Amino acid sequence: MRETIVLLLCLFGASNGARCTDIEGTLKQVDAGNGLVFGVNPTGAVYTRLGQAWVRVPGNLKHVTVGPSGVWGVGQRLDIFRLVAGQWSPIFNAQLVQIDAGGAQFVAGVDQFGATLCLEKNELPKAVPNGTVAFRSVGSRMKYYSCGPLGCWGVTLAKDVYYRINVTPSACLGTGWSRIFGKFQMIEVGTDGRVFAISVTKQLYMRKGITSNKPTGWGWTKIQIGNLRFKHASWDMGLLWLVRDDGRIVRCSSQDIY
Repeated sequence: MRETIVLLLCLFGASNGARCTDIEGTLKQVDAGNGLVFGVNPTGAVYTRLGQAWVRVPGNLKHVTVGPSGVWGVGQRLDIFRLVAGQWSPIFNAQLVQIDAGGAQFVAGVDQFGATLCLEKNELPKAVPNGTVAFRSVGSRMKYYSCGPLGCWGVTLAKDVYYRINVTPSACLGTGWSRIFGKFQMIEVGTDGRVFAISVTKQLYMRKGITSNKPTGWGWTKIQIGNLRFKHASWDMGLLWLVRDDGRIVRCSSQDIY
């Protein structure tokens, strides 16, 4: 029993107090990347952060993402859109429920049946207004899939966590899966490779020890922010953006959580 407790402490780490800032507004999902922040509120209205305020972006979406591959969204009918010159341009030949633009110039996501898909770097030039692109099947059923410079992470329908092995900018399919200890409902990879996740009990965790030589890191650390519970997280440029379970928004700096 004692050995088991020690192992769990090593894997999950100790909780640490954090002081963060409440941000006005309510969202159901937020995504940060390349110095930009986008979010979708409960009615599907889309917003981006400019300075100290949220600015409404035309359109109505279920999910939005921003990263090295641009700004993408999923519409209410699961159609895919790309933000081009301030307008949401429809991209044909695929439907998704969740999309992620955090990969090194590729896009990934999952469809309504849990199929995991990705759009290779060489397909991005075809993602123009009314363009048709060819998403490829990664394999395995995921609930949430997010990518960064050191690879992709996914949460299955059973809330198990996996890392996709050998993902590169020119080969987003990868070659296999590595099971990661833990149970989570969503996971997000920042554009610098940091990984944050929301547990099944709506608590916030951060993956420790991630390097280019060890892209899966070595364990999870719980980040305790009062008694708050969360449903979404996204990290970029030293800031962690969080959506509470009641939809309110919290922003933390790297000094707050380390």
